[in-house]
Amino acid sequence: MINGTLSFASASFAERLISFFLLPILTKLLTPAEYAIWSQSIIVTGVMVPIILLKFETSVIKFFPTWNNQKPKENSIILFMMILILILFCLIAIAALVFDEKIAKLIFGDFQMSLYVPLLVGLLLSELLFEFLVALLRISNRIGKVSIYILMKGIWRLGTIVLVLIGIDGGFYLAFWSFVLFQLFITLLIYIREINLALLIKAGLKKGKPYWAKVLKFSLPLVPFIILMGINNFVDRIFIIHFHGLELLASYAAGFSLAVVVTFFHSTISFMLFPELSKKWNDKNKIKIINLIEKVVTAYFALTIPYLVFIAVAGVDVLSILTTENYIITSQVLFLITFNIAVFGLYQIVYYIILLERGSMNAPIMMVIVTGINILFNALLVPKYGMIGAASAGFLSNAFLTIIVYNMSQKILKWEFPLTECIKILFRSLVMGLIIWQGINLFGNSTVVVILVLLIAGIIYGLLDFFNNKSSSFFYIIKIRKFYLNSIKH
Repeated sequence: MINGTLSFASASFAERLISFFLLPILTKLLTPAEYAIWSQSIIVTGVMVPIILLKFETSVIKFFPTWNNQKPKENSIILFMMILILILFCLIAIAALVFDEKIAKLIFGDFQMSLYVPLLVGLLLSELLFEFLVALLRISNRIGKVSIYILMKGIWRLGTIVLVLIGIDGGFYLAFWSFVLFQLFITLLIYIREINLALLIKAGLKKGKPYWAKVLKFSLPLVPFIILMGINNFVDRIFIIHFHGLELLASYAAGFSLAVVVTFFHSTISFMLFPELSKKWNDKNKIKIINLIEKVVTAYFALTIPYLVFIAVAGVDVLSILTTENYIITSQVLFLITFNIAVFGLYQIVYYIILLERGSMNAPIMMVIVTGINILFNALLVPKYGMIGAASAGFLSNAFLTIIVYNMSQKILKWEFPLTECIKILFRSLVMGLIIWQGINLFGNSTVVVILVLLIAGIIYGLLDFFNNKSSSFFYIIKIRKFYLNSIKH
């Protein structure tokens, strides 16, 4: 478990870092409108993937936590999942190609952008296949392979884009298509290498048919939830693009590229946490679950609070170094976007408690309310206030969602929120932020100065954290490690 967590965390961090290098490359080589199209395409695909997957990537973890490709019944059910996913993809792809101008108007704000719709379809297929592959490798305990392929994905995304834009001096459209086709080809090769597709096909559909209802009963209620969550996470961009155009969206998307680093923290924790919680839930040992949740939440805050302080103090300076003068964003907008993502990450961690206890039936109702609030605030704020209105709307809706989920989880487990630890983490983070602020004010915001100031502030924060006895993030990471090791032994 620990080796898998470290391997996945390292690969995720490296992949994020590699993908992060796309920000200065794309913003300096493309027009703001082209960068906005790239950003919209990636976001739309990210929203659509879990919908078309029908949450089967979560179902396989719940029902087959130790899949080894040898049991015909399990293979039959997985084959059923793959067929349903491909059928749904085909239906959506056909609809998108038939109504390409309307889709382009919705996503890009201009029906003339319909030439990008086939590209979106290809990108969606490659991402679907890759995400389901990760789920299959995950349940077969091949976390090392998952880590390698996630890292490779970041490399080939950066590599193909750079090769076409710089290597052969190609245009944005050619670079995007090259990336999509290369990713699709490599993903199919990985399937052939890692998944015994012949055994899946040989198992057929008949052996797993008695279990279809059980799987669908768990997965399908999550689909409306995922659709609503996608709308909740995407609606701000729709309002921006239709009221303020692609150029303003480009600045908003550039800010998101810096803020989205926070997702590395909660995605890494969530990746390993849900399978572990599922096992402990089956053992009905709620004390261990409470201990694990409390330590994981504390560790999450120990990672996110310093980053939030960094964004508040130096985020705009770093973004100006990475992009050009065409991408203007205020520190308030950048902080709100990052805070919004951090709050959403807390929701994702805590929501596992509700998912395991009550299933997925009440999730859509909750998201209807939250999405409605988000749409209302966007409609009221974005036309007049632009980016700050969109960032505020997203934060308010996700904060409301997290409060609801937190209260529900308290009724189930009564775990203790780490308020004292958060205050101590915040104090250390503010010391770090003060150093960054003074350093940039005194010595300027050149690239060398910012890097040196961040390094010095990071070292000081690390020392304050390490020597702060049992309230340090180092302490909680060690405690989580011991907790996992003890659970493996038993």
